[in-house]
Amino acid sequence: MKTRSSDVQGANRGKRKAPEGEENGRGKKRSVKIDEQKKNSPQIDGEKRRLAPKRTILRGIHGCVSPRCSASTHRSSFSWFEQDVWTHISRFLDGKSLVMLGATSKWFNKIVMEDAVWRFACLRDLNVPKSYSVSSSWIKIYASAFDGSHSYLFHQQEKHIDWMRIGAFTLDSRVSLLAERLSSPLKVPREGTIERMLETSGACIVKDIKTGIWIADLQLVRCPVCDLSTCDGTMQTLDARHIELFLNEGYKNGTWEYNLIASHKLQKDADAACGAIFDLKHLKASSSSGILNLKSWTGAADDSQPKAVIAPHAVAVHTRLQENEGIVVKYHTMKAGNDGDIVSIRISQQLL
Repeated sequence: MKTRSSDVQGANRGKRKAPEGEENGRGKKRSVKIDEQKKNSPQIDGEKRRLAPKRTILRGIHGCVSPRCSASTHRSSFSWFEQDVWTHISRFLDGKSLVMLGATSKWFNKIVMEDAVWRFACLRDLNVPKSYSVSSSWIKIYASAFDGSHSYLFHQQEKHIDWMRIGAFTLDSRVSLLAERLSSPLKVPREGTIERMLETSGACIVKDIKTGIWIADLQLVRCPVCDLSTCDGTMQTLDARHIELFLNEGYKNGTWEYNLIASHKLQKDADAACGAIFDLKHLKASSSSGILNLKSWTGAADDSQPKAVIAPHAVAVHTRLQENEGIVVKYHTMKAGNDGDIVSIRISQQLL
């Protein structure tokens, strides 16, 4: 329905338009009245606020903002290249595994080549409780001890038949007792020549021994007296050496030689061929004296296989013999040069 302008004008007739100032004055009066009412009735307003129902604000679903687990998070909490960690892990590896680990990278090679790593591996695999001062690196010492080398591999290869690694022991003092009789109590000679000591007690004292770790092998060699190919004679040898012997140039080039210090014949039927090396300082220790208990390690009475036993400060061998006419026992020592310490000892037994 259309309205005419004349109708609008007629409807507005009779209505007086209020001035702008008057409208503003009325609005101010109303706001003043409301403010006065609020001031006059604060308790009523507080009552209304307490009685008014609380509105619950519902929030929408949002994404999780917790820290994400990622590969970078794991790398930041643990480093695969912690030197202390791998140094500890290397203690559980044998020599071959250590070499393989060192070949993987330059970083691992640096860890593996630490002298402390090979010192620990050497003492652990030799079952030696404590370390001694050495002049060579421990990796070279480990290699010479576990690469299958023995004294006859360097010299007199044509005489060698077979060998057996006995183990490692330590000599704390510079005086050792060499014995060919393992009967209890063990007699310790104090005076006389080595030959005289052997005649009276079956043992002798040897001084100027190089202290440290020693390795003992049991060697079986051909008859050293003749070179006949038809000779069936054999000789059993307790071969003990200082752990650094094979690393010395004087030994490798043959400058250092074995010297015969005594020879003793037993011209009657011998039940067994025995030989032992004791550190005189620890002779009364239970581990050393336990070697004299032959029943604990020599086997049955009909067992003719060579037997050996190792103690922290002693080593011994024992082989039962068939009926014979006697044996000859020889004692050899090797010095590190003319005036050096003794670095190797051999006790050999051969049937007459």
